[in-house]
Amino acid sequence: MRSNAYTNCFEYMFIFSKGSPKTFNPLKQKTVRSGFEMLVSNKKSDGINKKILGELKKEKTKTNIWEYAVGLGGTTTDKIAFKHPAIFPEHLAEDHILSWSNENDIVFDPMCGSGTTCKMAYLNRRNYIGCDISQEYVQIAKERIQNTNLQIKIV
Repeated sequence: MRSNAYTNCFEYMFIFSKGSPKTFNPLKQKTVRSGFEMLVSNKKSDGINKKILGELKKEKTKTNIWEYAVGLGGTTTDKIAFKHPAIFPEHLAEDHILSWSNENDIVFDPMCGSGTTCKMAYLNRRNYIGCDISQEYVQIAKERIQNTNLQIKIV
């Protein structure tokens, strides 16, 4: 908690592409209600609500604010990842990978840190390129991906 300002409860994620993004697979979430019911239509300044029969969908596209569990078990179960001071949730990386790429596409993480994005790209059948200025973090990323590969072959 900061003493002189509100604490940020969000973090921006930037998606870069050459030209317009070629892929957008919107994430969906279940709606509270679904089916047919009378919905407000053509409400005017006279205050009269006209209603028509309309369909409420079973799911809707998520908003741009996503929430994730953090810490061991929430962010990842890879204890080695916590050698990096600022890992982010695997599910966050996965949601972006699924939203902005298709199988066999290339996912690039120019500051891959502990390798979360590379790991999740691998698990979701994407090709990946990760780099980092720190050789120590590159080794952590390589070990995480190697351990993931071993777990897949064992299962």
